[in-house]
Amino acid sequence: MKKKLALLMVIAMTAGLLLSACAPSGGGGQNGGGNESQNQGGSTPDDSQQQTEKRDSVNLSIKANLASIDAHGVRNLQDLLVRQQMYEGLYFQDEATLEMEPRVAESYEVSEDGKTYTFKIRSNAKFHNGDDVKASDVVWSWTRASQAPGWGAYTSSFDSAEAIDDKTVAIHLKFPDASFLCNMCKIGIMSEKVVTEQGDEFGTKVALAGTGPYMITYLDNDVKWTLEAFPDYYRGEAAIKTINYTPIVDFSAGLLAFESGELDWYTAPIANWNDLVANENYKTEIMAANHITYLAINWLANDELGNDYVRKAIAYSLDKESMNIAGFDGYATEASYMENPEYNVGAPDGGLVYNYDPEKSKELLAEGGFPNGVTVGKLLCFPGSHFEKCAQVAQANMEAVGIHAENELVEEYTALTRARAQEYDMDMTGGSQTGDYSAFADKVVSTGVGSYFVKFEGDKFDYKKFDSMFEEGLQIMDPAERKAHYQELNDMIMETACLIPVLHKAQPYVWNKNLNVVNQPNNYNVYDWSWN
Repeated sequence: MKKKLALLMVIAMTAGLLLSACAPSGGGGQNGGGNESQNQGGSTPDDSQQQTEKRDSVNLSIKANLASIDAHGVRNLQDLLVRQQMYEGLYFQDEATLEMEPRVAESYEVSEDGKTYTFKIRSNAKFHNGDDVKASDVVWSWTRASQAPGWGAYTSSFDSAEAIDDKTVAIHLKFPDASFLCNMCKIGIMSEKVVTEQGDEFGTKVALAGTGPYMITYLDNDVKWTLEAFPDYYRGEAAIKTINYTPIVDFSAGLLAFESGELDWYTAPIANWNDLVANENYKTEIMAANHITYLAINWLANDELGNDYVRKAIAYSLDKESMNIAGFDGYATEASYMENPEYNVGAPDGGLVYNYDPEKSKELLAEGGFPNGVTVGKLLCFPGSHFEKCAQVAQANMEAVGIHAENELVEEYTALTRARAQEYDMDMTGGSQTGDYSAFADKVVSTGVGSYFVKFEGDKFDYKKFDSMFEEGLQIMDPAERKAHYQELNDMIMETACLIPVLHKAQPYVWNKNLNVVNQPNNYNVYDWSWN
């Protein structure tokens, strides 16, 4: 324990002022229950005004510049947070309960062989330009998504779609797919007409292509974007009429913006959590996260990281408990697996696990030909986030066993772009999870170009076996058999020591006491919010 406290003191000194001003971003999670509190002390600049005037707008921020408003575009978390307000699938899956709710479709039927799902589109579903949603738009959307980079994990079983009539669409699968209903919720339905008319510019300018409760009316990617409530939304117009977004990359700046009243809801830094809980003008809630923080190791980066013994030595050197304390004050959960078995159907809860074992790490280094230590390159991470704190602990952990690495701080969008292009050595990163283990495929399979951070193709790993086992897993309908199949697959992937689970993080939310909020683990839905 003394050694652990000494390590954390080193990390705190390295972080300096960061710990007092900023901490983790938001990101994912499954609702593990939270504690909501009305707090004591302090006031916001517009508090007296809110007592007399009911607002109908909300001010939010995201942690990176908006890359694309294309529903089938890049799957950065920050983009998805905005796009979830604008686009919908045929159905919606509640993250907290995993229950399915009708959206663009009002019902569906499944063929006896499990390979065809026939959806009835609701009669009053409209696009933001006023056009009725037709089956042909669904056919076009699914076909387009199946060809979009980074969406293969959600459409791997998709074969074709067919418009039976204007309000009936059939989606044909290559094989029965146990994960189809979960994954089909992620495919946004868009207007073929609007997207086609904008051509290559679509995604970078205002477009009325969605069916969701909000439509975008102003877009300046680096400065501000505005969403307005869609008056003809089939579930009724939203209570909050306007969402004003601004990108605030720096976490301490985001907190200051919230405390000054410029933002109404924020994913709070853990370092400031107690002060926020004690403020009577705020409500707070911590939710357990369905999100994985992990270390990606690019085995192609250099000969040292291409050495199996070195990668495994890195995996066993990581002190996840210290990372949890440094990044989340202990609120997060140490991760043994890339997919949290408590929240993701089919995720294994046994098999190969890399627990903290520095002596084993040293033994592996010696076996790999580096008894006196090794230099492995740079460790990439986002500045000012829990990823940076975890990377600081990881760097100290590795140094303690003789693995020399230098931390490299790069803003989020650039770091993600580099990781997807495999232009890094190691990367402390993470992502939200979907509720089904099959989505882990986008980090592994060869068709996941533009999504995965580690490229398994080549002669070193049996990537074709990975591909085939993910596909076979989709076709196993018995839950126990499916879990056993995925455990075998998971062990094979963990044996590569290229994706090392670290934490399932905690989600600390804070918001204006006059705002009624329904928090979600990974994404939020402003449609469910209102002002007192």
